[in-house]
Amino acid sequence: MNAKNQPRDEWLRTIEAHGASEVALEFGDRRVDYAQLCVMARTAQEDLASLGFHEGDLCAVLAPPSVEGVALFHGMLSAGIVLLPLNSRLSERELLLALTASGARALVVDGRAEADSGARDRRLAKGAGCRLLALPGQAESRGAIRELEAEPQGQDREAADRRLRRRAERAALVLRTSGTSGTPKGVVIGFSQLMASADGSASLLGSEVDDRWLLCMPLFHIGGLSILIRAALVGATVVLHERFDADDVARAIDDDEISCVSFVATMLARVIETRGDRSAPGTLRLVLLGGGPASESLLQSGLELGYPLAPTYGLTEATSQVATRPPGMFEEEEALSAGLEPLAGVSIRIVDDAGDCVSTGTEGTIEVSGPIVMTGYLDDPQATETTLAEGWLRTGDVGVLDDAGRLRVLDRRSDLILSGGENVYPAEIESVLDDHEDVIEAGVCGVADEKFGARPVAFLVLREGASLDAEEMAEYCQTRLASYKCPTTFNQTGVLPRTPTGKLIRRALLDD
Repeated sequence: MNAKNQPRDEWLRTIEAHGASEVALEFGDRRVDYAQLCVMARTAQEDLASLGFHEGDLCAVLAPPSVEGVALFHGMLSAGIVLLPLNSRLSERELLLALTASGARALVVDGRAEADSGARDRRLAKGAGCRLLALPGQAESRGAIRELEAEPQGQDREAADRRLRRRAERAALVLRTSGTSGTPKGVVIGFSQLMASADGSASLLGSEVDDRWLLCMPLFHIGGLSILIRAALVGATVVLHERFDADDVARAIDDDEISCVSFVATMLARVIETRGDRSAPGTLRLVLLGGGPASESLLQSGLELGYPLAPTYGLTEATSQVATRPPGMFEEEEALSAGLEPLAGVSIRIVDDAGDCVSTGTEGTIEVSGPIVMTGYLDDPQATETTLAEGWLRTGDVGVLDDAGRLRVLDRRSDLILSGGENVYPAEIESVLDDHEDVIEAGVCGVADEKFGARPVAFLVLREGASLDAEEMAEYCQTRLASYKCPTTFNQTGVLPRTPTGKLIRRALLDD
């Protein structure tokens, strides 16, 4: 398979070519072949065109995984309408920030959930000045996308300017990420980057029409969306779950002839716990393991039970995978420590603080180049210039290359908290806490958690005369942050540890 020269406007023909003989999606009791998926995707594309959407327009989607949502994704991809998938766990404030910062022309929601979330969705659309659309329900005859709220007048000029920029960038996705600064940014991923990522992954790990991908990752993450691309290119089947549930996933692995699945470490641990000491079934050929480093004990347990583990290093700015260790590449005793193989066409280098390349075996900052690297950050040339230098993506992660050019990741971004597979950025939480009237300054770091891997805790310097009310502070955070970002503990302190230049030393917050 070579997707490098895949034309975007031919994308639906690529899907259609697999025809009725290949099952595209299994979702609960539904089975949709590629011919049916193509019809649904074209219908969604035509609906958006009839509503006045053009190449380069951006539509945000806030809906749980569904067949209709997957069809919309493929239709938008072919039409050049940019997708901003939103995390339903974000607070209303965070969702509104994402919509306004991206200049979304529309918010697409699940029409079946209108009774539950309709008031919130209308507030979001009104606050962001965008149209409100609803995905069709399964039982609707034509399956048309419905308009619930029209776009306010007077925003055509700004929308046109943004559309032209995105068209020039050939943008396909905008994915929200906070980066190391904690300030939310929109990562712009083009169609060509999606194809290059799928091609590189297939070259390293294989991709066959007989594959059955279990997709239980969120579709607002690049890891979940990448599976849809990989499968569609070869005509493989995606077994779609609405959310990760360890019992449902274990059952699917045992009963649904799953060949490939993508997990973060906490998901794998829960599946192993659920399945107990039963060996992985022979039908399972690939367990892609990303989202942060897995413990040696977890990897050992998985290997002993026959799980075909493929530990992976990747990031949103590089369209998910950067380097992976294919299952079976090394003997078991080497498989815990051996380096990760870069994807085809991807270059990795290690640099020092001055940006100079270091020698093999020397630790430094990981930089990545190749066709998988993002276009840049949406409407943020300064952040783009800081992160992309002469084609190299500055990841901020620490690693080392061996003599064979394989990567060993020593640490993710030093302050990043990986909680239950979600990226939690301390600076984002600190900025919310700093806005509290009693807080002079705040510091946030992660503490180990058996269930989630890590959870955020906060250290607060309060104004004179103020006292810490942990319950009130928790409620304050819950109205402004997603629940997984809210600190589990609040601690009052007189001073935060800082370097001589004033930079907060988050790793030292727990020392006292």
